[in-house]
Amino acid sequence: MNPSPQHEASLAAERCLDRIATWKFLHDLFRAPSEPQWRWLQQEAVGQMWRQVVVRTSADDVPREIPLPRTAAAFEEDYLATFEVGLPHPPCPLIESHWNKREPLAGVLHENILFYRRFGLELSAPGKETADHLLHQLEFVQYLYHLEATFDHDTDREKRDQIAHARRDFLERHIGYWVPVAAAALEEACPGSWALGWMSLLRSCCEAAA
Repeated sequence: MNPSPQHEASLAAERCLDRIATWKFLHDLFRAPSEPQWRWLQQEAVGQMWRQVVVRTSADDVPREIPLPRTAAAFEEDYLATFEVGLPHPPCPLIESHWNKREPLAGVLHENILFYRRFGLELSAPGKETADHLLHQLEFVQYLYHLEATFDHDTDREKRDQIAHARRDFLERHIGYWVPVAAAALEEACPGSWALGWMSLLRSCCEAAA
């Protein structure tokens, strides 16, 4: 038996909501260390969401339980040392232009900004992160899934398809391109680290969304 159009639309809406939740979770996961962030990471709901995302992406190389350091101080120290501070650079900067060498820095930043503006988004000013920072890119992917969900599966199929095409294009050209490279570099530099578990999950989500 073939599923009815109503059933197909319901399944599509459910998948879209799951993807919105997944990319929001990833965005929140990679927020800068702070006491509130550490308390958030300790919540059972966060651990449960981690497990759900691992299952959804069939990520065999990702721990089933969210990997974390033992203390808030260790979390902040490790996060900064892994993602933000180091000479000549940290092991895994969360910035596309560090990893994407296909285009000059200005081109990478400009194309990210053009993607955001195309869908009515502007960077907050003043902002700490550049346009190609992971947090902006995660927020944008989440926003596209949310935007796609606002259009009816049947009557607005063309608009939904346009948004889905833009999302796939952004993933292919940007976050889905550089995150696997960054994860591989971190695996070589910091094998077994909790941060590698996070980047491996992010890589799996990018591959599943491609």
